[in-house]
Amino acid sequence: MTKQPDNVWLWADWPIPKHVRAGTSLRCTGTSLKPFNELNLGLHVGDETKNVLNNRKILSHHLKLRSEPVWLDQIHSTNIISLDVHNIDTSADGSYTTKKNNVCTIMTADCVPILFCNAAGTKIAAIHAGWKGICNGIIEKAVNLFSNPDTIYVWIGPCISSDYYEVGRDVFEQCLNHETRLRSAFIQRNEDHWHCDLVKIVKIILNKSGVGLIYECGLCTYQMDKLFYSYRREGITGRTASMIWIE
Repeated sequence: MTKQPDNVWLWADWPIPKHVRAGTSLRCTGTSLKPFNELNLGLHVGDETKNVLNNRKILSHHLKLRSEPVWLDQIHSTNIISLDVHNIDTSADGSYTTKKNNVCTIMTADCVPILFCNAAGTKIAAIHAGWKGICNGIIEKAVNLFSNPDTIYVWIGPCISSDYYEVGRDVFEQCLNHETRLRSAFIQRNEDHWHCDLVKIVKIILNKSGVGLIYECGLCTYQMDKLFYSYRREGITGRTASMIWIE
């Protein structure tokens, strides 16, 4: 179950310390025009720069953030950067921090946003997990940032559901090469195509890594077109942002 969203933000519903805040943006109440309407937060998708920057201000004001979120140049890698250091290279698909008011931020439009928090609420992380990053080990790498996997809380944000995510043999085989247990996350449609359950994949890998405190919003980006962007549905479209920070 998730908390009732407002018109800008969906708060993550998981039992972490109250001084840690987390959730994901909705596509409403921004200044971008079609096909990026309305609260597009991605500068790399073809939207007007001024609109994107204004949308980012709208979100920061809405969340009462004390510092600017660290926006990554996501490249489907396994690079997860520390926000505790200066002069960081933002070419990455995840970030982590132990300091207050550092906002770990990742953008998605079907891929899986995954947020992490230790039991004490003293270390947090956020990663962008598409099939390429998953097969290259970004989830395991994020878990290894924490000392005790069995005390990590994980929230899986909105992503495309298996009903709408069809993949070819290349993706199917690469996932199985990474972890044979991922076979149960695929339903074969014909000789060369499968429906892929990304959330199930994430949970299998987290469980194998020793993480059991997993919470998911259960929302599909493809199906819920009024709330979320979907690359599979629209092609040219915007990006929502999932964030986690320590207050």
